[in-house]
Amino acid sequence: MKKIFIFICTSTILISCGTADTDLPESMKFEIPSTYTEVDNTWPITVWWNEISLSWDRLQVWDKINDTVLDMKADYFDQVSTALLSQFSGYKLIETVPSLDTPVCTKQTKQLEFAAETFEDITFIVISNDTPFALQRFCSANNIDNLKVFSDARTREFGQTNWLLMTDYNLLTRSIMIVNNENIIEYIEYANEVTSELDLMNALAYLKSVAQ
Repeated sequence: MKKIFIFICTSTILISCGTADTDLPESMKFEIPSTYTEVDNTWPITVWWNEISLSWDRLQVWDKINDTVLDMKADYFDQVSTALLSQFSGYKLIETVPSLDTPVCTKQTKQLEFAAETFEDITFIVISNDTPFALQRFCSANNIDNLKVFSDARTREFGQTNWLLMTDYNLLTRSIMIVNNENIIEYIEYANEVTSELDLMNALAYLKSVAQ
């Protein structure tokens, strides 16, 4: 059912997510490694090498995602619908980012769009703090069709309850995780430096190992 939400716009300074080259080739053919390495998430999380805090602790492997309501992309505020992660069965790859409209986020989202074509039975999800309208414009402009793209802008509840919110900025930190049908995390990597890229190839190698 569609629900009407009122978004109060305030002037917000978003994090610039690095300076990656977003001009990816038409055919983004990359080879997924046959093996993955264990992720070390013990380092502090930083923004421009200044340590920041999350809303509580860090999610770990075998933690269960708190399944909060997320807003779907839409053209207008009276067209915004909601969804839950539990609506999608099977394995899910979930990337969280502060905003898609930044160089590193744009590059890695395009890479995930290509990867999603390889894993037809896996749901690829991106969650950001962009408004549903900004997500709609971004996906249309960048031909994002294979990803489920959601907004946590209205309540910040997903970020807060899953300890993914950078309290210094009130924005989601950059992370990538793979969760099973019960929304239990089997793989998770935090970007130690939020303005830097995640190791997508390692995450996809893990996904390949469980999706076979």
